[in-house]
Amino acid sequence: MNGVSIEHEAKFRLGDCRDMEPRLRKLGRLRTPWHFESNTVYDRDGELAASGRLLRLRRALTSTLTFKEPAPGAGTSGVKSRIERESDIADPRAMDSILRGLGYAPRLRYEKFRSVWELPQGLVFLDILPFGHFLEIEARPDCIGTIAQEMGLDPGHAMDKSYHSLHQSWRRQQGLPPMEDFVFDEAEHHRLTTSLGCIARPQGEYNAD
Repeated sequence: MNGVSIEHEAKFRLGDCRDMEPRLRKLGRLRTPWHFESNTVYDRDGELAASGRLLRLRRALTSTLTFKEPAPGAGTSGVKSRIERESDIADPRAMDSILRGLGYAPRLRYEKFRSVWELPQGLVFLDILPFGHFLEIEARPDCIGTIAQEMGLDPGHAMDKSYHSLHQSWRRQQGLPPMEDFVFDEAEHHRLTTSLGCIARPQGEYNAD
């Protein structure tokens, strides 16, 4: 996607997101099969994070640069609403150099395996992260609860948190020390790549500093 939009999304924690695939096949169609994503979030002395903004370079089947900021107006409980500006990037390595040249540095690196499903009312993302399985719904706020119910989920369990925030909470619950990055080790990366039958490495992937 390229351009500006207002994104409304809600997350749900799952036991195994692949259990949702049979239901999704009945409700909609597969838009993007399982693939691996490597994401780097940039900041400059914490100024973006402090104001709820996000600057992210994503390497997946294609590469994108995304800037997000809070949307104006009253929000909906359990739903995160943000203004999103996104553009495809032909050379993610060059973009990384540009961002660093402007004074932005990698603040956080995270990975996930994702598939995307299209329903009449919106999009459903199945995400496997190093700390768990999640389903994310992106649709109009008044449709998110309906989609959740069609998926057999309780709309009251919707979460408006970022994956970074959920990772921090999970580490606290596990009694683990704080850590910004959440990435797969090589063995788990290989296992999931094989079991999901997806592309092993995204476009222009590299290990951020």
